[in-house]
Amino acid sequence: MIEMTVDSIRVSLMNYQHVVILKEKESDRYLPIWIGPAEADAISIKLQNVELARPMTHDLLKNVIFALESVSGTMISRIVVNDLRADTFYAQIILESTDGPIQVRVKFPSDEPHRRYEPGTSISLSWLGKEYKLKIVNEWQEPGSRFLEAANADGLMFELRLDEKTDKWLLTQIKLDSRPSDAIALAVRATVPIYVEESVMEKAGIILDRETGKPIPRNEDAETPSGKGKLDEQELKKLSAFYEFIKTLDLDDLGKQKS
Repeated sequence: MIEMTVDSIRVSLMNYQHVVILKEKESDRYLPIWIGPAEADAISIKLQNVELARPMTHDLLKNVIFALESVSGTMISRIVVNDLRADTFYAQIILESTDGPIQVRVKFPSDEPHRRYEPGTSISLSWLGKEYKLKIVNEWQEPGSRFLEAANADGLMFELRLDEKTDKWLLTQIKLDSRPSDAIALAVRATVPIYVEESVMEKAGIILDRETGKPIPRNEDAETPSGKGKLDEQELKKLSAFYEFIKTLDLDDLGKQKS
């Protein structure tokens, strides 16, 4: 994952579409994400430290989460722009316990918790007196631990770790499905890091030509920045509308001033 900062909010002069520009913290690569006008205002108001008489929706969300943190010890650790599909960006709000991983009870379809289960397998998670019906999304192994991600129908995803020394399941993270605009508006209020998956930056990250101020066209035959191979022709076609839209933005002063 790549840590980002909010550079600015821009508006296309052709269709008045709002865009939030994220900048890679350690380089001059940028990620433009189109957002709604209300979310653009919510981000800009906080960046400009505008004081309001009453809390906006994202202020309320932050206050609710902070109130729950004081009761349950669960806090926002970061937000992640984790996917780009069919010109739509996806994000997650990551919640973690201030006391570290929490022991929970996980029930599998059989009495073999160490078995490998296919994605889509139904399991149940018991935590704080409540049972969650979930489906396995992903599973992987790290030294001394087995991990899996399981989600419910409402976009609530749990990351679980099986400690092989104790044979206990631990809840390590809760991931909330979110629009990037809402996640960023929350992140600037909660002052938590903003990250983007490398795969998203490879598809939609831009570097500007220093002379023209325009995005440098992607070379279809070039390796992706991570060296993991080329984007295929189908992916490039899906992103064509995205790149055409970016060309309508005035980016001459990108990185030189804040919105």
